[in-house]
Amino acid sequence: MSSKLWSQRISFRLHQWLGLACCAVFLVVGLTGAILALEEPVTRAWPEPNIDSSQRPLPMPALASALALPGKKLYRIYAPQSQGLAGQAFYLDAKTQQPYWRTFAPASGKLLGARPGIVRFFATVRSIHRWLLLPHSIGSVITSTAALLGIVLLLAGIVRRAPDRLLSVKDWLFWKKGSAGRHRLWQFHALVGTWCFIPLLIMTLTGPRFGFHWYRQALEGLLASPSAALPAKLHSTTPGLNLTAIWQQYLRLHPKGDYVRWQLPQQSGEVVSVRYLGPNAPHSHAYSTASFDAGSGQLLAASAYRNLKGGDKLLADLYALHTGLYFGWFGYLIWSLCALAFASFAVTGVWLFLVRRARPKDKVAGKAQLLITYASQSGTAAACGQRIKGWLDSEGIHSHFTAMTSLQPSQLAHYQQVLVLAATYGEGEAPDSAQAFRTQFAASEHSLAGLEVAVLAFGDSQYQHFCAFGHWLGERFTGLGATLMMPVTEVDRGAEHAIDDWRQRLAGVLSVNADSQHDWQTGQVMANRCLNRGSLREVHDVHIALAGDYCAGDLLEVLPEQSLSTIAARLRALGLDPDAKIQFAGQALALGEAITRYLTFAPIKGLSPQQLVDSLQPLAPRCYSIASSQGPVRLMVRRVISADGQAGLASGLLSDAVAGQTLKVRLRSHPGFQLADSTTPLIMLGAGTGLAPFLGFLDQAKLQGSKAPRWLIFGERSQAHDHYYRHELTTFLTDGTLNRLDFAWSRDEGRYVQDVLAGQAALLHQYLEAGAHIYVCGSLDGIGAGVQQCLETVLGQPFVAALLAAGRYHRDLY
Repeated sequence: MSSKLWSQRISFRLHQWLGLACCAVFLVVGLTGAILALEEPVTRAWPEPNIDSSQRPLPMPALASALALPGKKLYRIYAPQSQGLAGQAFYLDAKTQQPYWRTFAPASGKLLGARPGIVRFFATVRSIHRWLLLPHSIGSVITSTAALLGIVLLLAGIVRRAPDRLLSVKDWLFWKKGSAGRHRLWQFHALVGTWCFIPLLIMTLTGPRFGFHWYRQALEGLLASPSAALPAKLHSTTPGLNLTAIWQQYLRLHPKGDYVRWQLPQQSGEVVSVRYLGPNAPHSHAYSTASFDAGSGQLLAASAYRNLKGGDKLLADLYALHTGLYFGWFGYLIWSLCALAFASFAVTGVWLFLVRRARPKDKVAGKAQLLITYASQSGTAAACGQRIKGWLDSEGIHSHFTAMTSLQPSQLAHYQQVLVLAATYGEGEAPDSAQAFRTQFAASEHSLAGLEVAVLAFGDSQYQHFCAFGHWLGERFTGLGATLMMPVTEVDRGAEHAIDDWRQRLAGVLSVNADSQHDWQTGQVMANRCLNRGSLREVHDVHIALAGDYCAGDLLEVLPEQSLSTIAARLRALGLDPDAKIQFAGQALALGEAITRYLTFAPIKGLSPQQLVDSLQPLAPRCYSIASSQGPVRLMVRRVISADGQAGLASGLLSDAVAGQTLKVRLRSHPGFQLADSTTPLIMLGAGTGLAPFLGFLDQAKLQGSKAPRWLIFGERSQAHDHYYRHELTTFLTDGTLNRLDFAWSRDEGRYVQDVLAGQAALLHQYLEAGAHIYVCGSLDGIGAGVQQCLETVLGQPFVAALLAAGRYHRDLY
């Protein structure tokens, strides 16, 4: 299983269960946070008592005297940050120590009454936000723990959300069309989380600082500079409270004389603390601080905000960052919306969980409601089916995955939904492994009423009966009463955009997330050697290092690369505008962009932009048989030259590759073209680069020490130029790994592989009687058709069909 799939699963479980565990707290904290983010602009705009703004506020000693109340200890004075507003005085009852608030006129110290209702409202909301109106020691632990878990929740969510194309802004931030049902709700949940990720991460990272002493200490230890370190707690050494002396010292520090928060001592040894806004303070909490000895007025410590740098400044701004006021009006709005979104996650997350749990369960233990079956000749459909299963597994949809060759038509009625990935072989035929199923399905009379089916048909548009087997399956399913979830979707030569489109539509039907998972990885070229330098048909031996295991006979998919600038230049040479708008796959694109991303360019003259797009072949991965059995992947690559003298996209890329170059590749299992076991005799028939998989077979046999008979017939044009791997093949023959080696040089001798095989009919019978498997690799119209005709002539058509049905006749043809 790929690392990406594991990360997706782990992140999903973390995100799901942490979200469920904390959903109630997240809902409360999110809603109250959305309200508190607007506290400052709302309270500023709220009607205030008439305050004389023409007079300066009283000095602190006079103001403290004016605010004195019998039986109450004045503890804090909150002066307004602008004239014309009332201040707030905070008292503690001398006997009960209960809090007591009063507003006052700053210029006279006159008490105006209780705090306004809007202030009391925000104070209550803040208590809910910080400790849920529970005892502080309990509530703050709950909310701060939820904030810590929120950090993990957000990170797990963004990993879960990550699309395959990590650098695509569109994939990250834009709504995907065709969403419905659960998928629509999931998209809302995921997209809003992505949009709000940074503000929410700031909130959750700063939140525990206000509830956990250890977290605050850890932040200070991490961020505070050594020069900014202060004693853990300052003490007054002089008894009494001398506000006049403190005021004089304060004016030396801050001549303007205004302040925001003044905290008085309540018992011996406590200091007087002041917070004030210095000149050009960037926000309303950009506090400078000072501490004074209560009795002597001596300045014990001071910190000016304007002098703070780096981690010290970040520590001073934590509250402003947490609430959003650091960013001014923009912060008020964004932080409020993001906190509201955080609350909405609790609702949408629980709803998604309940919808997932409410899906129909399997009626029988271990039985899946959905079947994925494939019919594959070269492994494309099988590999795609495996990725589809991994995707659905990650979405919590249990499915059965099986090759069509292992399926009986009567078993289809056991499922509610069936996904069929079917390749068409040659001119409209079923793949070798699916021919028996096709015969049985054609004769089946089992009703499939109530069954929902989606067919993804693979083929090559160069053939007349393009995707014929896939279309036949769609018609046969509906003929037996099944319903197609969507029209049969054609995939031309493995085109990724067609597969993605099918996945998107399927996701809407199944109500799941449709993020693509192509599993591409980076391979690094280790070596590149031309095997027939000087030939007009160069063949290269390319070694590529990449992660992952493979078997002899497997394939490597290479994703071709096209340059937009190159495509644009070639379009202009045809007299076409690269920026001309065309329609492709249901979307409007520039001509150059559409070809670069999705199509293989061909210099067809006299066409309009749309006609050119409609005539081009899809840009699809190119498959190469692996010519090794372990270690770095070895490929045989023929450099293909088109009519206009241009090298093929993939063959040119590989032929010109240099050591150290990276390629986007993907290993693909090819179960229909792998060795049965080490004791089975082999007849290997290859032409041109069709020799590649047999090099892997022989390498594997040598490593296993296998003594089973092996016969290789290899065909090419000229012995002088095209005798690839001469030394390696001779070594295999000398050490007994290969029992017989025959060549067919078409230009030198005028004979082909099938001619050599026909001339050795007796040996062919001998091998088959010993249980041999036949493997054929090369072009479909060349060695494929020639060997098929030869076998039917020598063995008879029924015998060849029996070999095919028994899985002893393997073809990898292109």
